Amino acid sequence: MAPAQIDTLLNLWAATLIKHNDAPPFANHRDMYARINATPLGDTPWKSFTLCYNGAKPKQDVPPWMDGQYDVWYRDPLQMMHSILANCAFDGGIEYSPYCDYTTEDKQYWKNFMSGHTPFSYLHFWYTNNHLKDDITQNEENHGSTFVPLIIGSDKTVVSIATGQTEYHPLYLSIGNIHNSV
Repeated sequence: MAPAQIDTLLNLWAATLIKHNDAPPFANHRDMYARINATPLGDTPWKSFTLCYNGAKPKQDVPPWMDGQYDVWYRDPLQMMHSILANCAFDGGIEYSPYCDYTTEDKQYWKNFMSGHTPFSYLHFWYTNNHLKDDITQNEENHGSTFVPLIIGSDKTVVSIATGQTEYHPLYLSIGNIHNSV
């Protein structure tokens, strides 16, 4: 997204938050870029593997993707979640259980993921299925643990400089416990 579009989006977001006496997590695109660049990278190593399609192919007009080889680069998701939770930059900006926020007029509003409907739905499912609840609560390894929802997104991006219009499909992963303002 172009910097001017980011600024427009942040301004629109800010307008919706005025009634809650709140503001978006970034003032403008420069503030957002600075926050991203200041985030420690951690020590989870990159890994890769190559894959290719090995299923049935048509006899004629084989689509190019069926003959291609594709490099997949990734970091171990579990290690990444541990790194996020251990990152002191998030101190004070992580919720360990779902909660509700209310206006002075006693109306619920949603600001962070853990204040939304989804965390309550999952916890309600676990606690209303007695066999699951018993399995979770009786295992001492689970004592003191917290619900950590994963938020995953993907987007295609085309890198044209020095790659000849190569398409990349990054997968973004974060946790729902982090405040939007962090």
